[in-house]
Amino acid sequence: MTAQPVEISVVVPCWNVEPYLARCLESVFAALPANAEVIAVDDGSTDGTLAILESFAKDEPRLKVVARPHRGVSAARNAALDVAKGRLVFFVDPDDTVHRDYFSAMATALERDGADVCVCAYEGSPLKGDYRFHTNAEIRAGYLPRVFGYSFDDVRAWYAGKPLFSDREMAGVWRLAFRRELLENVRFDETIELYEDAMFVSEVLLRAKSMTCVPQEIYCVTARDDGAMRSIPRDAARLCRNKLRLLAKRRALDEAEGGALGPLYAASCVFSALEILSCTIRGRLPRREGKALLREYLSDPFVRSSVKAFPLSWKKPIVAAAVVALRFMV
Repeated sequence: MTAQPVEISVVVPCWNVEPYLARCLESVFAALPANAEVIAVDDGSTDGTLAILESFAKDEPRLKVVARPHRGVSAARNAALDVAKGRLVFFVDPDDTVHRDYFSAMATALERDGADVCVCAYEGSPLKGDYRFHTNAEIRAGYLPRVFGYSFDDVRAWYAGKPLFSDREMAGVWRLAFRRELLENVRFDETIELYEDAMFVSEVLLRAKSMTCVPQEIYCVTARDDGAMRSIPRDAARLCRNKLRLLAKRRALDEAEGGALGPLYAASCVFSALEILSCTIRGRLPRREGKALLREYLSDPFVRSSVKAFPLSWKKPIVAAAVVALRFMV
């Protein structure tokens, strides 16, 4: 009998998630169709994570376990992408859970609209727009700015009273489904520890020809104090070094697009420089290290031009004064 083609591949990167993993996998398999695979990569866990995966694999033929030395979440996801066979690719974080219609709702939306990418709402966070786009130009105008960075127009709207985050969408890959062919030459940047999802999603969106959405809140995020989104910002040196790697990735994508992306992240460059400056002044970074990181960040020509062009308003006097100080450094 000919094996049925794999319709869905689910990537689950695992590192020391013993307290959460069983609940996650139970929700995934309860929602997953028969012609699917779950690729769980144990990223060198030192707790009972691998034992849980192996226990599930004994009874669940759809689960494929890959065990490897610890290299980080991006490397784990990339390892799974290298062997994924599904026509559609989903990502699930091992401390989260999915609703029973998570896979079916997004797969249906992709087929209904003939789209390359689908995004869903997640619990507590409704979508901020109707993201049904039929061309790449529409995606670039209607969704890419919400995940790639902050523009000077965002800053001007902030001065006028609009919260900076009001138009942003969480760029977590766990809330998106992709046609696998779109990912064949796209991988996570393994040097980036924070906001690597945003860069991966942005790179995919630059290639996508169409996009759709599911407004239902069908994914559930588990807030963890020891998760990357909270633990890395507490480590100022790690946070600031990550900003340099994030800048390098944005610059590479921008250069590949002939400089077209610059306006989408010009303000982000200035905000990052200000954060490095703040960490240095407040003693969160050793002064010598902070000054070296700031010099390196400000040595980028696009950052320097962004600092000089950043719109100022004394409605935000601390920001204005800090940007003026940066201008003396460039």
